[in-house]
Amino acid sequence: MKRIFLIIKLIFRSKIFFREPKTSKLVIFDDESTIDINNLIKKFDHFMMPNRIHHINKIYLSFKLIKLFIKNYKGNIMTSYLVSLLEVIKPKAVVTFIDNSEKFSDLAKELSNKIKFVAIQNAYRFEIIANDYLYKIKKNKFNVNKYFYIPNLLCFGQHDIDLYKKYKIKVKKFISIGSLRLSNALEYIKKNKIKLKKSRYDVCVISDTASRGHFQNFARDDESSGAYFDQGMAHTAKYAIRFCMKNNKKFIFAMKSKRENKINQKKELNFYKKYLSEPEFRFLIANTTKDNAGKFISYIKMFESKVAISTISTMLGENLALGNKVFACNLTKLSALDFPNGGICSIKNCNYEKFEKKLLYILSINKKKYISKLSKDKNYIINYNKKISTNIILEKTIRQFIN
Repeated sequence: MKRIFLIIKLIFRSKIFFREPKTSKLVIFDDESTIDINNLIKKFDHFMMPNRIHHINKIYLSFKLIKLFIKNYKGNIMTSYLVSLLEVIKPKAVVTFIDNSEKFSDLAKELSNKIKFVAIQNAYRFEIIANDYLYKIKKNKFNVNKYFYIPNLLCFGQHDIDLYKKYKIKVKKFISIGSLRLSNALEYIKKNKIKLKKSRYDVCVISDTASRGHFQNFARDDESSGAYFDQGMAHTAKYAIRFCMKNNKKFIFAMKSKRENKINQKKELNFYKKYLSEPEFRFLIANTTKDNAGKFISYIKMFESKVAISTISTMLGENLALGNKVFACNLTKLSALDFPNGGICSIKNCNYEKFEKKLLYILSINKKKYISKLSKDKNYIINYNKKISTNIILEKTIRQFIN
């Protein structure tokens, strides 16, 4: 009933076009996070297809679309409408940057025999592990992983190929292209002639609060199911702050929330405040990116640091791929958040003394020795090619799909 109400509301606030949209070789599905692919899609004639109700402001209606809608209707109004829309647009490829979209899988299941469906990975998909776990402990009645179907996945690297195969996610073809956000950050720095001050900071802590949403349904009554999740995430920052205060090291905290969004910034900082002492929280506030302007500020601060620290942020894998030092610290007691690479670059469920000892060692050795002590290749998580950017690889790949 709620869904029907939202659709009625959508119809009344949208502009209705009594015609069919023009045909297009390329459809960009879901306009969420398009800021990351704007430079890419500008190079192609394309049709933008939003699918979230609060984003849709145009509705197309024609006799042909109505006939197709009736033919395609299988119980879901939105899926039937989008499938019908694609049938009149007749694209050669449908591309999305929301690789974990269930609606994208719906459309691919219906039309992948006629159209090439391509998903570009935009984040580390540790929720695949969480989905499987929640199903096994009977928190979820259905294993969400069984729902996904991605004909072509342009992924970060070999780790995701291994992960998707392990959990039997239906992906027909993997193409390892690296991280688009990392590529955008590097191009932005180069284009704007930003001079990075190497070793400006000793430690950069990357905020991990964005990861919390995937684990809110976990039971909190025993160690294996997330009883220490919030505390563990916050204590990674707490250990790093204590380390820098004790050893007189330069510290920077890279926030997820942008400077313009004061409400989200306050929520993010309050999450850490709960677990920090008053001196620790003052130290955090005094050494944070919350008032820093500019695009890719978190990447810039990370690149200017000797070591980047977090629990499971995608940025750790990106930094490691460049040959820089990272320290993944999982204090949550959830194995789902173990960093995909090991050896010198990660630690779990440790006390402060073990954290300090390992971090001091990481800071004391050069990058060549650090890389030699990883359990897997530095490009295992994020495939990085210094000679050709992910943007160029992606553009060439899409051209192949639509030609």
